[in-house]
Amino acid sequence: MKITNVIARFLLGLIFLTFGLNGFLHFLPASLPSGTAGQFVGALFVSHYLVVVFLLQLVAAVLLVINRYVPLALALLAPV
Repeated sequence: MKITNVIARFLLGLIFLTFGLNGFLHFLPASLPSGTAGQFVGALFVSHYLVVVFLLQLVAAVLLVINRYVPLALALLAPV
């Protein structure tokens, strides 16, 4: 059971690390949605709210991968 927890924690950390870095480096192509959803995402981008979200993803992912403060990392990822 312990090995399952380690694998799940590591995979979750890698997923959030990948998408957190993508928020800053844009290595995965994505297009804005159309209509009001696109306006909403544009407003989040202009207000720099997404920078905070991506930064929290990166910090929590690093904590998960290095196995430090795992409960704090999971609490940071809960609203994301």
